[in-house]
Amino acid sequence: MTTDRKTALALLASTGLLLGTAACSSSGSDAPAGTAKLSYAELKSTVKGLGSAPSCPFGLDLAAALKASGIERSVTPAGARAEVVPGQEARPLPPGVVPTPSAASIPAMPESVQAWCSYTAGTTPVELGVIAAPAEKVAVGLALPYIQAAGRLTTDQLFTVSAEQPAPGASGVTPGDASVGIARLPVTDHGDLTLLVSQGTSADTVDKALTGEALKRLTEKLAAQLHS
Repeated sequence: MTTDRKTALALLASTGLLLGTAACSSSGSDAPAGTAKLSYAELKSTVKGLGSAPSCPFGLDLAAALKASGIERSVTPAGARAEVVPGQEARPLPPGVVPTPSAASIPAMPESVQAWCSYTAGTTPVELGVIAAPAEKVAVGLALPYIQAAGRLTTDQLFTVSAEQPAPGASGVTPGDASVGIARLPVTDHGDLTLLVSQGTSADTVDKALTGEALKRLTEKLAAQLHS
């Protein structure tokens, strides 16, 4: 692994921010319906209006999406959380990381809206994440440490995920087990939004029925539900 790649991974772990990031196996077909109505300002307002123990926001209904995807599972909600995460200024690299011309410091991190909804589908944990930011092509980058953990990705696989940016409306799954679905959605104001669908970061085994093409279909159905 080159020094630049080691430095980039350290930045990833420290900030979760890598500009120009996206899922592999992307596809622009079956673009999420109704997403032209989404705006960062409205998503932020929705999150700020939630109480301390919210239900899953933005119209997400896992049971309905599973059924529409042809997956028969009973669904039990297991909690939800949502917050507006403050932005951070650029700051020095972590100790032991050598600066390079392409990475002399940890880049500034924009404010973001984040919502995480947990379920049990049959006996399988399922976690939905919505991340939006008022900056272009950063939402997936903010989620890369989570994507790496949930997808059990090697460093090379993580950099494969970050190599291509899908257009808004596209979706894909991660390499390896294909166990993280990623959709990027358009917003009406300046910003970027991604939806993540996974079996979480603590599952001992991967439920193969919720991976690959089945997971991609489920991700697309959930993305089509999103509204503020």
